[in-house]
Amino acid sequence: MPRRETYAQGAPCWVDYMAADPEGARDFYAGLFRWTFDEPEEYGYRLARRGGEVVGGFGRVPQGRGMTAAWNTYLAAKDAEAVAGRVAALGGTVVFGPLGAGANGRFLFAVDPAGASVGFWQGHWAEGIVLVDESGATCGHELWTADPAAARVFYAGLFGEETPHGQEVLGTPHGQEALGTPHGQEVLGASPQWVSYFLVDDVPSAASAAERAGGSVAGQGHDGREAVLRDPWGALFGVRDGRPR
Repeated sequence: MPRRETYAQGAPCWVDYMAADPEGARDFYAGLFRWTFDEPEEYGYRLARRGGEVVGGFGRVPQGRGMTAAWNTYLAAKDAEAVAGRVAALGGTVVFGPLGAGANGRFLFAVDPAGASVGFWQGHWAEGIVLVDESGATCGHELWTADPAAARVFYAGLFGEETPHGQEVLGTPHGQEALGTPHGQEVLGASPQWVSYFLVDDVPSAASAAERAGGSVAGQGHDGREAVLRDPWGALFGVRDGRPR
């Protein structure tokens, strides 16, 4: 199994799901990806696992913040305080944090200038998720935005780099992120956002399973090898198959 605990600064390193219906959402994703869930930690946050390996986090939508069910992408940060200080200067907004996550590290959550929500994670011992590029685990991330050039300036500036990780094209290799307007523009009503993709053995089968469980297909790639799905609570996520591209 591909195991990964270190990430370059600015690269997607963690995903979690904020649930409006935690029990229902756990059943949905357990059925779709064969996940199991640890016992809840502080504030009901759980680790999601596939075959015993960590694939991400699972929590509850914070009360009183106007947030809805959503998947969140986190970027690796060596200094969460420094990143938080640069967000506003570059036109974004810090929603909350940096906050401590027990002995594991610190995180903050922000909204970029285009309105896409994004998290940042400063790990004390591991910089990110353990299992990637395996069935049921993350295999890529895309930033959906109408202005890739502005996005590059914002994300590069957060880390003091000339260019951020990622490219202005889609269809990047597994484990990479993309900056650009998605082929998923046929996804009606899609707002600027980070979208996480999960590896599946067969995309049409995964899409059918999601529909049977109350989800829907929001958009599909032209080659049938990836799709954007919407879970029963409206959260978008992608699935891709693992064949070499």
